[in-house]
Order: sequence, then C-alpha cells, then structure tokens
Amino acid sequence: MVGFLKRCIGLIITLLGVTALSFLMANISIVDPAEAYARNLFLHPSEEQIVQIRTEMGLDQPLYQQYIQWLGSSLRGDLGVSLQTKNTVASDIGQKLPITMQLVGMSLLWVVVFTIPVGLITALRKNSWFDHVVRIATILGASLPNFWLGFLVLLLFAVTFPIVKVVDYDNLMSLILPSLVLAVPVASISIRLFRATLLSNLNKDYVAYAKARGLSNGRIVWVHVTRNSLPPLIMLFGQYMGHMIAGSAIVESIFSLKGVGMHLIDAIMARDLPTINGCVLVIALIFVFGRVLADILNWRLSPRMMDKGEGAL
Repeated sequence: MVGFLKRCIGLIITLLGVTALSFLMANISIVDPAEAYARNLFLHPSEEQIVQIRTEMGLDQPLYQQYIQWLGSSLRGDLGVSLQTKNTVASDIGQKLPITMQLVGMSLLWVVVFTIPVGLITALRKNSWFDHVVRIATILGASLPNFWLGFLVLLLFAVTFPIVKVVDYDNLMSLILPSLVLAVPVASISIRLFRATLLSNLNKDYVAYAKARGLSNGRIVWVHVTRNSLPPLIMLFGQYMGHMIAGSAIVESIFSLKGVGMHLIDAIMARDLPTINGCVLVIALIFVFGRVLADILNWRLSPRMMDKGEGAL
C-alpha cells in the first residue's frame, strides 16, 4: 500500500508538471494570443486595442502569476471562457469529451479482444508459423502512422467497398473504423508485451511446482500464469488511455469526429489559450486517472508486487 501511495503522489506531481509545461509552451509562442484574438474582433486592430485586450486577458502579468491564477480557478472548476466560441471552456469540453471517450473506450476494447487470445496462442506456440506471422504483423502495426492507416482504412471500407459511410454521426458504427485505427499500434505493442511476460512466467519455479502437484496445464496457464502476467499489461493500458485521447486528434480529423482531440487542434490554430490549457488539463487528468486505476487493479491482483513497486513499468 505504501508503494501505491508513493505512486499517487508522483502522479499528482506529474499532473502539476504537465499543466505548468503546457501553460509555459502556450505562452512563449511567437504568436501573440492577444494580437490573434484582436484580429478576430477587428479587421485591422490598433496597438491600443491589442494592449487593452492583453490587459483584459491578464497577459500583461508575470507568467507565474498567470499560472497560479489559472490553477486556482481550475481547482474551483472554472477553466475560463473560450476565445472562439465565447462559451465556457468546461462546457465546450463537456460536449466534445463523450465522443472521444467512446472512441478510446471502443479502441481499448479492441486491444483487449486481440491481445489476450493472440498473446496466449503465440506464447504457448512459440516459434510456430502463427507466432512468426503475428511477430511480423505486430512490428508493422506498431510502425504504421495513424494518419496513413486511417486514410487507407477509409479508402478501403468507405470508398472502394462502401461498408460504412465516410461521414456518419451519432452512430456506434461510425466509431468502428476509427477505433480500430487507434487500437492497432497499442494492440501490437500489448501483444508483444503480453507474450514476453507469459513466456517469462512459464519458466518460473512456481510453474514447475504446480506441475509437480498434478495441476493440469490449462489450470496452470489460465489461473496462475495469466494472472501473474496481467499487471504489466494493465499498467500499459492505464498509460495508453491518456496517450490515446491525446493522439485521437489525427484519427478524429480523418473520420470527421468532433472530439476533444480535434477541439484542441482548432484551439491551437486559433491561439485560444483558455481552451488549450483546459484540454491539456483534462487529458492529463484522464492520464493520471488511468494510471491510478491500473495501480488499483494491479494491487488487487498482486498486493505484494505493488508494495515492492514491481507493478509499474
């Protein structure tokens, strides 16, 4: 339990570091956000108008004061007002987040469906033809860029063979292709990790002891080996939850999904600082939540392993 608490404290520090770095990077850009906003309001803004907007936005204050004020407001649930939509940042993100969470949730479901059975088969049939084919496929899957795979899948299943529509909203069918595209790299890495962990556990002493006790191979594999091989995989899922949300922008843009990722890209293009900082905060919170959830699941599976700090990658 001590190791779990230490990791929770470390994740809180990580969350503060991510938000501070995002705030710093968003404010040191060569593009003046006050000038960019002024150009949206006025065709040819004067220097006085730009200075007035900078003062109203609080951009004339030292950067550390801006961050402290923003962090204090964020802790109260106030993420500011979007410079694009004039709505509160929290309400805009609240509208976009369900689409992204459905996309990521379905992607993680695909990852689990592919990883568990394929990893078990490749580990139990090491160096078989199936193992070699999966090895090549996972190397390709982990190497292919999402944007290239997304366009290829869209061209194949929406244009050449029109199984799905190119643009289709409010329908789970519209999430099948983008979720598969988002899941392929994670599933490829997960299969390799799960296979390696299974092979490592199959060579442990407790497997030989279980065989000596007369336990069946199926019980040894499913009850003992698989259970002891899950913690690294669960930790990987927890890490990739936030990664997939942050990386969903490309997939969302290809498949015309109006999620948080695409919303963040639009905010960056418009220099909408409140929206940028709000989206980064939400993504970082989801990342931290995924890590904490993975730690809790691993602690339930193997308390001694987690207390020794072996559950984290």
